[in-house]
Amino acid sequence: MPNLDVILKEIDYALNILFESNNTDGEDNQLTDCDKIKSQRVMRVNHMGEVCAQALYRGQALTTKDDAMIEIINNMCEEEKDHLVSLNQRLSELSGRPSKLNSLWYLSSFLLGAYVGTLEKDKSYGFIYETENQVEDHLDEYSKKLPYKDLESKTILEEIKMDEIKHKNTAKNHGSTELSKFSKSLMSLTSKVMKKISYYI
Repeated sequence: MPNLDVILKEIDYALNILFESNNTDGEDNQLTDCDKIKSQRVMRVNHMGEVCAQALYRGQALTTKDDAMIEIINNMCEEEKDHLVSLNQRLSELSGRPSKLNSLWYLSSFLLGAYVGTLEKDKSYGFIYETENQVEDHLDEYSKKLPYKDLESKTILEEIKMDEIKHKNTAKNHGSTELSKFSKSLMSLTSKVMKKISYYI
């Protein structure tokens, strides 16, 4: 059972992730209003995904007993933070906002990650591998949803994708095992529901 200091540290971390914004003086005036709304929604979904990634990995690092895995996961979290900075800034440029349900997404993802951290090491790495594999497919899908003129957002998603591939390969190199078809399908279904809701809310 984590002590009070650890719990408070995680609460502080979560609040920083959920409510830290990056204001920008610039505004994207190259897109039509219709295209801007579409880009806002696409980038909001991607922002939600990065919030969930932080929560998943923080929960996993909290409960795993493997010190090497903790270090690897914490390094991933730091890189994922850079993604959030880019997405926050882009949302601001698009006059958009994060999902109103990010707090719920964070909590549910943290609890899932905390459960995964209690599994055997190969299965825990397998979860990371499958998560990043599905994120990679998601980024390809949602990049195509962006207006063709929104090259700035496309570039951000492509840069994020490179890190996700690196994280996937890290999990593979540390002995990840393939998850069951049921687990993969459940992860995919849950993700689709969250993305559909975050696209509008």
